[in-house]
Amino acid sequence: MVSFDPEILKSNDIRGTYPHQFDEDFARLLGRTLPGVTNATRIAVGYDARISSPSLCASLVAGLRETGAEVGTLGMCPTELLYYVLGGSDDYDLGVMVTASHNPPEFNGFKVCGPNAEPISRQSGLQKAVDTIYSMEAPSAGGVPEPVKSISAEEDYVEYALDYTGYPEPADFRVVIDPGNGVGGLLWEYLEDETGIEPIRMNFEPDGRFPAHLPDITKQENMAALRKKVLDTGADLGLAYDGDADRVRAVLANGHVMDGSETGAALGLQIVHDHPAKQMAVSMAASRAVMDFLEDNDCVPLLVPVGHAKIKGVMRSTPSLVFAAESSGHFYYRDFHFCDSALISTLLLLQMAAAGELQPVAHDVEKTWHSPAESPKFEFEVWEEALQSCRHVAHRALERFPDPEEIICERDWKVDRECGEEDIEAADGVRVDYADWWFCVRPSGTEPLARLTVEARTRQQANERQKALSQFFDEKG
Repeated sequence: MVSFDPEILKSNDIRGTYPHQFDEDFARLLGRTLPGVTNATRIAVGYDARISSPSLCASLVAGLRETGAEVGTLGMCPTELLYYVLGGSDDYDLGVMVTASHNPPEFNGFKVCGPNAEPISRQSGLQKAVDTIYSMEAPSAGGVPEPVKSISAEEDYVEYALDYTGYPEPADFRVVIDPGNGVGGLLWEYLEDETGIEPIRMNFEPDGRFPAHLPDITKQENMAALRKKVLDTGADLGLAYDGDADRVRAVLANGHVMDGSETGAALGLQIVHDHPAKQMAVSMAASRAVMDFLEDNDCVPLLVPVGHAKIKGVMRSTPSLVFAAESSGHFYYRDFHFCDSALISTLLLLQMAAAGELQPVAHDVEKTWHSPAESPKFEFEVWEEALQSCRHVAHRALERFPDPEEIICERDWKVDRECGEEDIEAADGVRVDYADWWFCVRPSGTEPLARLTVEARTRQQANERQKALSQFFDEKG
């Protein structure tokens, strides 16, 4: 029997520490399992820059080929290149990316998608795949050769993105790019040739140890060097990417580091401008300032759950949705197979910055709502404990602070805005809005963590509410 930690199965993907929670044996058995679970016979695979990714990918490919599947290999690449290959042709009916996205270097995992790049999640196939592996014998010892790259789609994808967004024409425009030693610089080689933009490079060399800084661009400390470079060079814009380059974050010429909500609002208005519904999706932890800003600009914000599989599912079932944004820096486009694309976002941000349109958005998203300097996270042994603790905290918060304006729950991969307190026990995440403050509590989709978001009309009130709610996590639910 192969040994692995069942906690590696997350809501949207498989992810854990290597080699402690899983290793190449698990990857090989996953390869043997996925074709039968998904009825796929033609499979495209890629991997990120992590040290363990090439060997895990090789074992995965070996397992896939042992089932008789036809396998095409993208080599080291951004995750969105796999989405392009799966969504843009009928050549493949399954895609697997070996990546742990923004996690530290000791992590790795697998993102899986089907035809038209539709995500395969825990509930749509990954649970069955992992359950099948439990009953399988460990593969025989021995290494497998690293697969040779057989799919070269980078140039085609860059041309596709440029056709979709239009070519940026910045005169004397200077941009600093920080892929953080992930794979975000790989497409820039093609982008530079097509646009003539020569970026000021930082940390372009892929290195899965992430020596410059960790690949989580939601953390201010991982943006500090880019911000300094933008200011020191007098650049017009700075852009950072996470480990597998499906997230992007911007630094303006004045040093302001745009958060995902601000960037999502800017991109959303650009995308929905010509669509009659003028509707975009934002995560249920979105800032009230951003929601107010969108409504003031005749854009209807729809709250959706956090997590790429959930958001893509909502977009596929909601014809009026053409764009979705997560505060983490994922931005989703209906016309890109409902997927997140840092490349399309990059091109739009370049155009907006060159036209002087980004800084006004950051200014116009009035800071009439404030949050603490850091949003806390609370660690648990298993994911179910994090979920139960979130429900407990929501109940205790309503006891301490009664009479909310609205209780919002995530249930069955959708957000319900007409909830009562009795609905919390069936919720996977809860947001409660009051007249002058709100909070959101939810378990992470990738780790056994609970996340707390608090926002209020004043910084002092936000800090006080966050402190009060944080104490509830120390109680036994």
